[in-house]
Amino acid sequence: MLEKSADASKALQNLIENENLTNEQLALDIKLSPQMVSHLKNGRRAMQRDIAQSSIQTYENSEYMADLMRAFTSGLTTPVLRGKNIERHRLSLAANAVREMNEAIQAAQNIILTKPPGALDKNEMQEVEAIYDEVLEATIFAENLLMQLENDYGISRKKRIRLNEPRWKARGWLQ
Repeated sequence: MLEKSADASKALQNLIENENLTNEQLALDIKLSPQMVSHLKNGRRAMQRDIAQSSIQTYENSEYMADLMRAFTSGLTTPVLRGKNIERHRLSLAANAVREMNEAIQAAQNIILTKPPGALDKNEMQEVEAIYDEVLEATIFAENLLMQLENDYGISRKKRIRLNEPRWKARGWLQ
């Protein structure tokens, strides 16, 4: 569920840093007053959904989009990995994504998944949750790798999805 408004201060701070923007330029670009940008950036005001949508159209910055989606979905979407133990270089993210995907593949081969969900005991359910966590971590690293490739190579996710949708439909993956 998309919230009507959200604290987008961290998303804006990261956008300003990544795009080398001033508050004034950001205000001009998304048609807000510099004072409102300051309020949003410093967390004194929540960003409204329409402003978020407008700003996403203005700045096709994958990390900003991910930060906003995370804020507007109360944390249900992929986080941008910026922790002290993460190197955001594409090679490092690729190596981590491969490692996490391999761990997810190994976990998903667990025979426990052949049992009907209602037949699982407490310990087996914990095994399924561990599988879920491995796949989730692989997904998060894969998404962060995609973000970095988009940034480094100027790839548009929207364009790539549009170009690939006919193939996905032909394979029966989409309706």
